[in-house]
Amino acid sequence: MDDADSLPTDLAECHQLLLAAFQQATQLERRAIDSEQQAAELSRVLNETAASYEQLQETHQATIDELNALKRWIYGRRRERLLEGEGQGHLFELNPLSAQPVVSGAAGEPPRQSVASDRRQRRRELDLDKLPHYRHEHDLSEADKQCCGCGRAKDRIGQDESRILEYVPAKLEVHVYVRPKYACRYCKEGVMSPPPPVRPIARGMAGPGLIAQIIVGKFGDHLPLYRQEDFFTRHGLHIPRSTLCDWVQAAAELLRPLYQRQKELVLQSPVLWTDDTPVTVLVGGDQGSRTARFWTYIAEEHPYSVYDFTESRARDGPAKFLAGFQGYLHADAYGGYDQIYLGSNEAIIEVACWAHARRKFFDAKGSSPRDAHQVLEWVRQLYEVEERTRELSADARREIRAAEAEPVLDRIAACLADLENRALPKSALGKAVGYALNQWRALRRYTEDGRLSIDNNVSERTLRHQAIGRKNWLFLGSEQAGPRAAVLFTILAGAKRHRIEPWAYLRELLLRLHGDDSRLDEMLPDKWAANHPESVLTYRLEESRRKAARQSSRRRHARTHHLPR
Repeated sequence: MDDADSLPTDLAECHQLLLAAFQQATQLERRAIDSEQQAAELSRVLNETAASYEQLQETHQATIDELNALKRWIYGRRRERLLEGEGQGHLFELNPLSAQPVVSGAAGEPPRQSVASDRRQRRRELDLDKLPHYRHEHDLSEADKQCCGCGRAKDRIGQDESRILEYVPAKLEVHVYVRPKYACRYCKEGVMSPPPPVRPIARGMAGPGLIAQIIVGKFGDHLPLYRQEDFFTRHGLHIPRSTLCDWVQAAAELLRPLYQRQKELVLQSPVLWTDDTPVTVLVGGDQGSRTARFWTYIAEEHPYSVYDFTESRARDGPAKFLAGFQGYLHADAYGGYDQIYLGSNEAIIEVACWAHARRKFFDAKGSSPRDAHQVLEWVRQLYEVEERTRELSADARREIRAAEAEPVLDRIAACLADLENRALPKSALGKAVGYALNQWRALRRYTEDGRLSIDNNVSERTLRHQAIGRKNWLFLGSEQAGPRAAVLFTILAGAKRHRIEPWAYLRELLLRLHGDDSRLDEMLPDKWAANHPESVLTYRLEESRRKAARQSSRRRHARTHHLPR
């Protein structure tokens, strides 16, 4: 039968065939739509799964970095130092600086001494001439002076002397000043008597030496007043702790003019370093305690270190202290400084710290060793430039930085731009890259002026006084004690910076300021040290020079091993 015969001739059958074809087409269309919906749903789920997996990766890496940081804090070394084997300084094909090796014994450089000779120099005799000497004569009995052979008296042919260094505990003394009174019995014009003895606290019993000892004990040797209370009891007199607090308060008010003078000079310096550290303060009542701050401000031109106290870390504290300052300010990345920079109309210029930036890449070397070590190597080269220019003038240092440090900074900038696109934002490497890029302009600023430094470590070292002290006295007794402690910390920091024996320095300050002596500049630590060389701790100066020489020698040795062969 042909095709014409197979087609239906009935109208009803044609309708049925058309309806079946329409239903089949509708089903196919629905299946296509369902397939598209399933594909879109699968694509959405796949995208969500990929995003969730990436987020889990970041969270996992951040957790691993935090765990490694905690392990290093508990079990590891605090020092951020990379121990490299000989010849392994450039495992990542990094080009070192074109520095010339320093040969020992070169012209203009003192020859290096061996460790044994250095130790022999340190084994010198103690200088006992400044101490009181007491002679004790030990002689033979008359019987022993007779010769047992002939019975004649023996002649003295010499003597042997032995020196024994002994310790006599400190003692409290009561000095009674007798001032006779004189009057004329005839004309009765008045009674005359010698002037009363000088005392730091008006109508107070404490002498300048005692008050100086209490202040140096707490703010220099970190002995709380309750320990000093026991200390004086062992020496025969119980001085209540409240009395010690009153004496410290009176001494701080007496020393405040010298503190204000140092603050004025510090703010006149064109370069400052600053940092802060927390301290617990007892508020009293139901409030318990709160966390306050000590701030340090270190000047470049005027060699003084001034402390400030604030009840919080709000930017109002440094903004109030720095009012009127114009120049470069070395600081960390604390956000409170941003408004100070912006509000100063470019009078205060930010200088960031490469030690902070380096620390973040050091923390990332466990999770991203290749990229982190690459940046760390370049930072090491920046510090190598600083070491070689340490003793040069500011102009010479700026020229060498422009020639050698600027190319390294350009390489770091290019590397950071590449890592910004590759590193996970929550990872240790991503945080290090973000920190460096946010501070990049301020990180490069130290190359503009030779007076600037590559990091802010000098202010962190100055805050060690508070860090060690708060482990002993734990807290400040009141909010009013904070400003007084800032004054006393400033006075003792000046003595330590200029290697002055603090007790002698503080004792004279108490006497002179009590007498309303207006010659404050003569009492500044550098001027006072120049006028009182006998109170300068020379052994501290020698110790600092030896330490600097050892560090310089180690760095020269490291530079020679980092040079290409």
